[in-house]
Order: sequence, then structure tokens, then C-alpha cells
Amino acid sequence: MNPRIRELLEQAKAECFQFGSKPAITVGYDELEKFAELVAKEYVEICRDMFIVGSVSWNLLNEKLEHFGVDK
Repeated sequence: MNPRIRELLEQAKAECFQFGSKPAITVGYDELEKFAELVAKEYVEICRDMFIVGSVSWNLLNEKLEHFGVDK
């Protein structure tokens, strides 16, 4: 499992463990929702450097976050 994905899952309080040779997770609805929010926020942080604040692209990115109900 990607180390950053694992970190985000742990931040969302999902239970990560090894099942034999493969990683596994135990996750409920609340944890899954939090994980999705963390992924969206991380994506924004990555994209932030590529967009100029106030540009049409930045506004579009903010609209997409609002679509998913993620606070900026």
C-alpha cells in the first residue's frame, strides 16, 4: 500500500493491518467519508501550486471541492 494512502487512512481512523502478505483495512462509513475528504484536500494542496489564486482555474477547483462538500 502506498505510504501516503496508509497515512491518510490512519488519519481517518481506519484500521490498517497486514492480512498475510497483503495490506488490509477495516473502515466504516464515517472513516471512509473522512478518508475521501482528506484525499480531496491533499489533491487541492498539490494543485495549489499549479493555479494562480483568483484565476478561472482556481475558481473551478474550489467549485469542485464544494461539489464534494469539502471545506477549503
